[in-house]
Amino acid sequence: MEAAAIASVVGIVLAVFVPTFWRELRTSKVEEASQVLGQIHERMAAYYEAEHGTLRHCLPSPAGPTPAEASIDGVEVDLAADATGGATWAALDLGLTRPLRYRYEVIPLREGCDIRVRPGESLFVLRATGDLDGDGRMSRFERVATVDEDGNVVPHGVLFVEDRME
Repeated sequence: MEAAAIASVVGIVLAVFVPTFWRELRTSKVEEASQVLGQIHERMAAYYEAEHGTLRHCLPSPAGPTPAEASIDGVEVDLAADATGGATWAALDLGLTRPLRYRYEVIPLREGCDIRVRPGESLFVLRATGDLDGDGRMSRFERVATVDEDGNVVPHGVLFVEDRME
């Protein structure tokens, strides 16, 4: 009798907490993309607004997708040594030390320096793609940046998400 009561209590606890645990685990995986894209956006804005010798309003070359493959468990990657944009990743100096579950891309819509854009005009796109559950279907997150009336780089709209949880 006592064993049946204990089993019932354990069953109820598991029924409540296991779905919550899995939901939290998947949410933390999704949050990586949002957080890292935010970091990349901040570094791209700083790069654009900084002086590069005598030049200003510069954007680096495209970078990524880095790492080459998305991984459910995450991949340790040295961004600066990456073959698909290491110089850009080094220039942005992200300081990412955790394993990455998503592939990240920097897509400048203009390259070089002395870039002139009208307020609200798109300047660059940042993208993260990943397969959270290994089924081959990718989640995609994109952040577009524009320039405001004061010449500051700002996010344009909300973070675009396609198949957040695939």
